[in-house]
Amino acid sequence: MDGQQLRDFLCFRFLGVVELCTVEATKRSWSQLAKEDALWLELCRDLWCRKVQRYRLTKQRQSELQGSASWKELYRQHLEDGRRVCITQQELTETVWDFTFRLHPQIRASSAFRFEASGNVGGHPNGLTYQWFLSADGSRVELGQFPQAKVLRRKDWGWAICNSNVVCCSVDPEDLEHAAAVDLHPELFCLEQLGPSLQLVRFLMQL
Repeated sequence: MDGQQLRDFLCFRFLGVVELCTVEATKRSWSQLAKEDALWLELCRDLWCRKVQRYRLTKQRQSELQGSASWKELYRQHLEDGRRVCITQQELTETVWDFTFRLHPQIRASSAFRFEASGNVGGHPNGLTYQWFLSADGSRVELGQFPQAKVLRRKDWGWAICNSNVVCCSVDPEDLEHAAAVDLHPELFCLEQLGPSLQLVRFLMQL
């Protein structure tokens, strides 16, 4: 890297993703420089630090990813996966869920709710057990005799399983420092998402 390339590289470190991609397409001498792993590694670090814990670029994860693809390609792959809105059965069963009743959004009913690989739920706050089924497209979950739940992808690339009665959020250990899931993800607890009967109950509770 000659003196001019070094100066360009140092300038490129202050660019965001859009600007860096624009620079890459602007000038032939900048094209390869704008793909440098050192630049995209920091962009990955900056993006993933705002996502759920499994995406954070720890030393161990950096070592695991190093060499699997360029950091620019890893950035693209993760961005694409972050837009995925359907969950896999493996993700569903390997995740620990924060279980919250919509009627009591400020109370964490359970922080150990699980969709067990056996096909039954575990860790229900009322000690209930029932079968669950994930739809073929990964967009909905049948919950025994209870209303079908919709799968949602959060902005932090975590997951939520919601119906008119409950909200289940994928949970990291650090999330438990907050009082309840509603503090972290208020958009999942809008009054409009309650069924008509529960909307009435919520209204009466507030009188």
